[in-house]
Amino acid sequence: MKFPEVSGMPSRIEWTRYSTGQLEIQLKEEMAMFKTMQAGCALTLVASAVLSACGGSTNSTSTPPVSKVTAGNCTSLMNYTGSIPTTITSAIQVTPTAGAPFQTPVNFLTPTSLSVTQSFCRVIGVINPVANSSINFEVWLPLDKANWNSKFVGSADGGSTGTINYTSMVNPLARGYAVMGHDNGHTSTDVFEQSWAFDFSNDTVKTDQIIDFGYRAEHVVTAVSKDITNAYFAAQPVHSYYVGCSQGGHHGMMEAQRYPDDYDGIVAGSHGGDWLGMMSSEAWAGVSVLKNNGAGGMTTAQLTAFNAAVISACDAKDGITDGQIDDPRQCSFDPATLQCGAGGAVPATCLTPAQVQSAKDIYAGPKRQSTGASVSPGYALGSEGGWATTWNSTTSLQSGSYYDFFRLILKNNPNFDILTLNWDTDIDAGRAQYGSIYDAVNPDLAAFQANNGKLIMYHGWADPLISPYLSLASYGRIQDAMGASTVNQFARLYMVPGMGHCGGGPIGAVDWLTPLENWVEKGIAPDATSTASTIIGSGTINGATRTRPLCSYPMVEKYNGTGDINSASNFTCGSPS
Repeated sequence: MKFPEVSGMPSRIEWTRYSTGQLEIQLKEEMAMFKTMQAGCALTLVASAVLSACGGSTNSTSTPPVSKVTAGNCTSLMNYTGSIPTTITSAIQVTPTAGAPFQTPVNFLTPTSLSVTQSFCRVIGVINPVANSSINFEVWLPLDKANWNSKFVGSADGGSTGTINYTSMVNPLARGYAVMGHDNGHTSTDVFEQSWAFDFSNDTVKTDQIIDFGYRAEHVVTAVSKDITNAYFAAQPVHSYYVGCSQGGHHGMMEAQRYPDDYDGIVAGSHGGDWLGMMSSEAWAGVSVLKNNGAGGMTTAQLTAFNAAVISACDAKDGITDGQIDDPRQCSFDPATLQCGAGGAVPATCLTPAQVQSAKDIYAGPKRQSTGASVSPGYALGSEGGWATTWNSTTSLQSGSYYDFFRLILKNNPNFDILTLNWDTDIDAGRAQYGSIYDAVNPDLAAFQANNGKLIMYHGWADPLISPYLSLASYGRIQDAMGASTVNQFARLYMVPGMGHCGGGPIGAVDWLTPLENWVEKGIAPDATSTASTIIGSGTINGATRTRPLCSYPMVEKYNGTGDINSASNFTCGSPS
């Protein structure tokens, strides 16, 4: 199956030239860094520690890699040292009472306070892979080997966040995993701002910080955290998994492409691996409502009515009227039907001509001014309800990471006017200058496959922040490069009807880790041909609980014709009509 390429994105044939030229600086830096690592590894006498520090893996039991670390003794991890410069600042046994909090700043997307109900060893540290880099991380370890499932989970955070996402650590710990989280190598004040990447004293980019954010932090924290796990349990993790969404999904794709032996299985949700494409789609949508003094922005009431009209028009296209759009590409909807004065338009929520045009622009995505060619994709029908938190009448320039990326990192100008972006040249300039750091677009995952790696990608069709078409394009490039039948052996993409950004919607609550475990450990591919191989999404719609099977792209859910439409048992996965 061929997927159309976005203008400016390297084709399969061009990829080798793109990666060779753009990654040259990165590779030189990586080689310098890992020569230091390898030198340390060469001096390490314990075989399992060598493999852990150098990115390899082993399932054998071994002695701890550091003589001053006593297996099973949490506080002794204060003595941990490894081949990557690491300082442990705290290693304590945590015995939480009900409601014990792990605080996240209030202006981030994660909950501000979480409860962890079981006791565990909490390790806090800082990794300094290069002189200008400082990556804060935590490793949570079950208290003893009897409570450890012998496995490891890596995680990360979304947006441009510089804080540890405890939300992603709680569930794996409860399941017996050793689990890590990190701050992407920086501290930020909210989920999207990027002042951490810019030196305002001389208007220059902090290169080491954006490299940490782009790919390095995830890799080095993974290596160190697995090494700490080995030190504590005197055994390497039998399997290592990564689960992330948004920028976390981006990290997952980076791991599969650049460090294919870090993880046995990866879940990459709403990943926006094409960073410049993602920034372009966000900027175009933001500009569409901000220009002309915000004339194109809509209120929450307007967006709610708008979304209801779209669902009403598109709902039955899949053969069943159930309040969700299974594939918005099968429907067309003209926002002009909601323009004030049009037949059937409700005066209280009707749209002005500027709002109608704004909606059309958000759907269409950015275009080159000179040719009209697509720069990156727009947003899908059915995402309008989510625009209330992204592209609305009060949208600030911080809805998405695009504003600081363009003004600080690309333009090196804190006063840059986002409304003056040049769609003919600025995106190409961004790819040329920063693609090697930010873009996770290499479609050749042969090394990951060769290591028996398994990849689950997912994206919500109603995502209002990262266009779902970016994940479709990413999967298409992988299929074009490796062949659909080959890709099907180790990777799946799930396009989830009605799901917003990383979750939500009528079937957007999903346990992605269990099917990944089943695929890696039991060889059960998530192809929905049996109960064990079917991923179930759940949620509520119109006050009712709904479950549905999730179908790997391009398959779609099919109603069997009888029974409750809110029960997954009455649906199967099949080819689209």
